[in-house]
Amino acid sequence: MNLPRILIISTEKGKANEIAAYIGGEKLSKQDHFEYHLWDIQNKYYKTQVLICVIENPSEDISIDNVEALIVHHNPQAEDADQNLKKWSSLIDSLAEAEVLLFSCNFITDTIIRNEVIKWCLQNRFELIELNRPDVGASEADSENNKYGIERIIEALHAHMWPNMILKGKPLDVGEQNPDMAEVEEQFENIELNQDSTKTLPIENMLDGIMGEENVDFGELFSQLRAMKEHAALLPTDQRRIAAEQLVTAFWKAMGGDPSEMED
Repeated sequence: MNLPRILIISTEKGKANEIAAYIGGEKLSKQDHFEYHLWDIQNKYYKTQVLICVIENPSEDISIDNVEALIVHHNPQAEDADQNLKKWSSLIDSLAEAEVLLFSCNFITDTIIRNEVIKWCLQNRFELIELNRPDVGASEADSENNKYGIERIIEALHAHMWPNMILKGKPLDVGEQNPDMAEVEEQFENIELNQDSTKTLPIENMLDGIMGEENVDFGELFSQLRAMKEHAALLPTDQRRIAAEQLVTAFWKAMGGDPSEMED
């Protein structure tokens, strides 16, 4: 099955399959070292299918072809925790360039261990996601709708630009029909915000002419991206979210989408 893949590895027996099931994977089969799950991703903006590959025993012949996301589940508070994780180091290193890198573990109560885990995640470009946090309710979201635990894992994976994703209302291959989107994503990742910048223009003014046109100019919108993001960094949280929605709408329109489709 030639689908983009999510690889889940775990130093705790049974936990990788548990995560695969929690995020929505439907178990397919077990072959060699792997257990496979099919995940149909459906959200407000797109739909796609990805293959979740689960493995709990390190092996030298693990294929990393088509792996777009790596989830490492580990118990840093267990005995021999460092050795347990070290067994996976070569595989983790081989996937250092994967687009999505997530490190999950149960809530860490020991401050020293927590600091060590945070340091490891920073050094290896992983996002730390703690499961079963005592300060988060069953919905795994706070009052500002920030996600935690499994919900955060799902959110991070939904945010990825899967190569076979199909936009809602536009049954086209995004990778083939909109090659500029990869450039947009890279631009967002690489821009360094200048928090002290005073030479910023209101996003409303920047988008006014672009979004008001019948045929939105993608190039013009893209050229304004840096200035718009610098301005957004200076806004309060609620206004920053509104600005982000305006920007997403503008890009959607530039790609030929109907803005009314995003209102649902």
